[in-house]
Amino acid sequence: MTQGPARRLVPSYLATGGVHTPEHKTLEELTALTATGRPALPHHTPAHQRLLDLLSDGGLTVMEIAGYLRLPVGVVKMLAAQLMSDGHLRTAAPLPHGLAPTTNAGRPSRALLEEVMHGLLAL
Repeated sequence: MTQGPARRLVPSYLATGGVHTPEHKTLEELTALTATGRPALPHHTPAHQRLLDLLSDGGLTVMEIAGYLRLPVGVVKMLAAQLMSDGHLRTAAPLPHGLAPTTNAGRPSRALLEEVMHGLLAL
């Protein structure tokens, strides 16, 4: 009998430490988070600590953090909002649609990408 992925021992809704309403409600799935370098406080849960440890080497988006920590995106938003309030995280909001840079500096041309796509489909 094959065994599926290991089930979490602690339900994800307990990872927030009982807080149910975040102070910051501006986090989106593509918001980039970086750690400020401050150590976790005694009231932070192990999930808070894991999030800070994950960001110790650089920034990640909320969605990436959810994948690495195997937590729902909503829980990660809650954890991140708590850490932002405590001064442990900095955020960089994603650019709104249509405001992204329009230059292709360092990017391959559309024609090259189409050739690669056709080559891969031919395999």
